Amino acid sequence: MFARLSMLYPACVIAQAPTDTERRTISAAAPAQLQSKYAASSLAAFLATRPRVALGTLPTPLEACPRLSAAAGIAERTPLYAKRDDLTGFALGGNKVRMLEYLLGEAIAEGADCLMTGADAQSNQCRAVAAAAAKLGLGCTLVVNAGLHPEMQGNLLLQHLYGADVRMVQVGDLLEVQRVLDGVEQELRAQGRRPYRITGQYVELALKAMVGYMGGALELAAQMDGLPEQPASVVLCAGSGTTYAGFACGLKALGITTRVTGISIITPAAQVAERVLALSRLAAETYGLDCALSPDEIDIRDGHIGPGYGHVSEEGLAATTLAARTEGMLLDPVYTSKTMAGLLALARGGALSAGPSVFVHTGGIPGVFAYHRELAAGIGAA
Repeated sequence: MFARLSMLYPACVIAQAPTDTERRTISAAAPAQLQSKYAASSLAAFLATRPRVALGTLPTPLEACPRLSAAAGIAERTPLYAKRDDLTGFALGGNKVRMLEYLLGEAIAEGADCLMTGADAQSNQCRAVAAAAAKLGLGCTLVVNAGLHPEMQGNLLLQHLYGADVRMVQVGDLLEVQRVLDGVEQELRAQGRRPYRITGQYVELALKAMVGYMGGALELAAQMDGLPEQPASVVLCAGSGTTYAGFACGLKALGITTRVTGISIITPAAQVAERVLALSRLAAETYGLDCALSPDEIDIRDGHIGPGYGHVSEEGLAATTLAARTEGMLLDPVYTSKTMAGLLALARGGALSAGPSVFVHTGGIPGVFAYHRELAAGIGAA
């Protein structure tokens, strides 16, 4: 089943699924006629022109979540599927692998000799970038904000294990991290290095990062068309807005009108929506794709940040426990737990259109270990 998608997504590393897994995996590929339709799309043609380094185990499966849907009380009106981008494979997976395949293709083409990025100490992106640099024999410099969990655990431990030059700072927010990184980039260039910078915080760099997620949308489109009923909604995390923009723009370029809803976990929804709108217009102009979103096509929801970015929320913990105990699916405390909580709240309240809903699982599993005390206390195991 998995091998059939190689026609659509030829640069993938194709995973072979065992028969018992296929019973729960609704669609990892699409029928041949659907593959042909999407393979001929302008999006597929655009992606084929981009330099790319194969890192992930793709396509990731699209799985039904019947026990979770039933336990959450949404099985009849809004049955849930999970697009398992936590299973992209490389360096413990996650959505960042998609982004890095195309960014590193460009970095190699430009002759970069080191990678640099910055975020929180428990950043999934920093972990993935460090691993990719190690795999490709490149240097790696990370600027990480100490944040709530600066202990040597989870993603921070892995960043060091992969051999990155990790520089910890104590600043107010992620934009301040980028300002520190500005100085580090100047430092590296003064040393004669050729750094390639990765961030979703600056628009021009986020535009490049969107490409991998547009590829994810192409993959998801083929999988959704293979379902018995077309999904009415796709729900995913909205942090900087880059992942949301990539998936929403990708589906728009394919002519798919399924509503894409983002759950804001860092900044107010209006701010994220404004950024997504700008990114979509810039992508249409830069890449020559019919992917510009109108304001009414952008759906970002507030109300699920909890105590703040990086803090565990009660509803997020409840969603994490429910997913683990019904589907054996792990959610991370910062991103996907709050996204799932938002999806369930919207579904239970009738705010999502009737019909199947796809939860895009963006990964972040190492965060479970960094937040082990909060999680253990929440489930009564402390």
